[in-house]
Order: sequence, then structure tokens, then C-alpha cells
Amino acid sequence: MANSTTNPDFEIPTNPDSRVKKVIGVVSGKGGVGKSFVTSYLSVLMSRKGYRAAILDADITGPSIPKAFGVHEHLRADEVGIFPAESAGGVKMVSANLLLDAEDMPIVWRGVMIANAVKEFWSGVRWGDVDYMFVDMPPGTGDVPLTAFQSLPMDGILVVTSPQELVSLIVTKAVKMAELMKVPVIGLIENYSYVQCPDCGKKIMVFGESHVDEVAAKFGLPVLGKMPLDPKIAAAVDAEGIETIYVDWLDGAADAVETFERPVEEKQGEIVAIAVDEDGKVFQHFGKTPSFALYNVKDGQLMSKEMLDPEGAGHEGLVDVLAAKGVDVLICGGMGPGAYNALRSAGIEAVIGAKGSADVAIALYLQGLLKSSGEPNCDHHDHEHGEGEECCHGEGEGGCCGN
Repeated sequence: MANSTTNPDFEIPTNPDSRVKKVIGVVSGKGGVGKSFVTSYLSVLMSRKGYRAAILDADITGPSIPKAFGVHEHLRADEVGIFPAESAGGVKMVSANLLLDAEDMPIVWRGVMIANAVKEFWSGVRWGDVDYMFVDMPPGTGDVPLTAFQSLPMDGILVVTSPQELVSLIVTKAVKMAELMKVPVIGLIENYSYVQCPDCGKKIMVFGESHVDEVAAKFGLPVLGKMPLDPKIAAAVDAEGIETIYVDWLDGAADAVETFERPVEEKQGEIVAIAVDEDGKVFQHFGKTPSFALYNVKDGQLMSKEMLDPEGAGHEGLVDVLAAKGVDVLICGGMGPGAYNALRSAGIEAVIGAKGSADVAIALYLQGLLKSSGEPNCDHHDHEHGEGEECCHGEGEGGCCGN
């Protein structure tokens, strides 16, 4: 698996028959910039370098990876998991198209189903030994890219763009999302940079002058490749022969991926907040928390403890209070989906379902015996609370189910 120090809070486990060393996401701020080609050809280049390469096609509703390789077989499975398909050149891949009865069938799924498919492609697939896995991410910064960032142990990302006026805004969104998810950006790749005249060799900027260099400089990132608009390449991909292409446009990107090592950040400590009542017990309704116990943890040891008064802040205010204190983990009895999602957006892991003494809860957490349930547990039915506490106070303002 990828280095555990890179794992996000919501990472899901890999399949028992998977040993993936590096996971590289290929992202774009919008569709139609050649992201899938970059994903596919980089896997080909890494395979030519002698590495075991794989592609996880997370662009569920726009899967195009298998056709570029001429792969059409349906995926097989056994009791351990799903077997990835494999190209003639040895690139392993999983894509939604390989699950359909007919490849031209549209995938009409809601967001939750698409997000679950991305998770299943990671945890349910028997990837075996993989040196470099490239994840073809869906465009934009919505729910599915968020799921991929948080569920997969992403080591780094490549941002694919095109020479248009909006490139600065589009790249900025992608880079800032990566920063929010604490995933380093390896570099930028520009597609459709120019058309080269077959007679004189002159480069013609069909889409105007490129802005990628200035955008890259703004973020201190390298430009790893500038690819032309070449009809011969499109023809080769349409003919399902991407492994027959030999061009040097992405050699720099492949070299960067090969030498890339995620920076090892020295963790100064982890701040764990526990919602507590006046008796020092775990409070059961996050939105009404009267006080927080803040535990400073380093290397599995409790370093210090302090109390925090939220001063009557409501659901959203509580999240802001915790974020301002640099809290990494919140432990409480229960909360609704609104508060859970707000904490998640702030980068705070919610460990839900704890009871009893807060000091006992932190001890159990440090021993690895208290872990996140992964889902909000506060609704209208069957939620246990401390004596005198009720979970829901309506769906409107102040109600945990509504907020």
C-alpha cells in the first residue's frame, strides 16, 4: 500500500490482494482537456520504464480508458475481489465500461452510487503488485473528486489544462482543492498547446498564447509537458492503439512521477477534542456541546489537556471554534449529517458513538480501540443519549437532524 503517513482521515482499506506503492491522481478543472489521454499514456510510459503500471478510472460517467487500449473484456471476480483487466502491454485497469453489458450504454447513476463505485474500484479490486497507479479523476471539484481524494491514499497529483483565458481560475481551483486535501501537486501539463505545420515545422497557437507558465510560477510548480493538437494521435487512440504511440511530449512528466517522493512532514502533534458535559463525560449531542476537552497527542502519548468553552456557539459555530484551535479529531456521542459534513469539510475527523468518561475515551483512542463509525448517527430513531438528553429537536434551526 501507499505510505500510511499520506492516508487521509476517510481512507478506505485496500483489497487484501493489493500492494500498490504509489497512487498518482490526474485531475483537471474542467472536462475536454485530454486528462484521460495523459492518464493512459503516462501508464504506458511507466510500463516501458519497467514498472508495473495500473489505471483506476474514477471518471465513472465518462469512461474512455479501456477503448484507448483496445480492452473490452468484462471484469471477473471471485470471493476475494474483482480482477482488473490488462492491456497487451501489461497495464492493469478497472473502468465502469468493463462492467456494462454494452459499452455504449449510458451510466445513469446518482452521486452516491458513483462515489461508491470509486471506493469499490480501490478496495474491491485485486490489484496485485503495482508500482504506479494512475487515477483518472472526474473533472471539477465536486463530490466524486472529493471522495477519491479522501478515500484513496493519494501520493500526489498532476493537473492537466489547456491554453485558454480561464486557465488561471481553473488551475487555481484544482491546486487549492489539492492543498485542502493535503495532497502535493507534482506539476502541470498543458494540452492543445499548438499545432505543428507538417511542412515547415512552425508551431501555430490555435487557442492563443499559453498562460500555463505564469500560472505555474504563481504556485511554484513545474510545467511537465506541453502537448500539441495532433490528429495522428487522435487516430491512434480511436484505433485502440495507444500503446503503439511513441512521442516525447510527456517524458518529462513520466520522469517527474518516477522521481517524486511525497514530502515527509514532521507532525508536531495531534489535537483531539472531546465534547464533554459538566461531569467530564462524553456529551451525546454535538450541536448542544457545553464544553470541549482538548487533548494534545504526540507519538501516541498524551502531552497536555485543556478545556475550551464554545460560548454558546451552534452547529456551524462549533466547527469554526474547533477549526480555529487546529483540532484534528472530534470525539462525541452523536451528531447529524449537517454537522458531520461541516466537520469533514474543515478537515476534522469525527469519531462518533463514544460514551462515559472523556479521559477514558481518549485513553481508548490512543490504544486504537476507539475509531470513527464513519457516518453520522443522530436521527429520529433509536439513538442512545445520556440521561436527560434527546437527539433531535426538530428539523429546523437548532435541530441536529436538520443541521
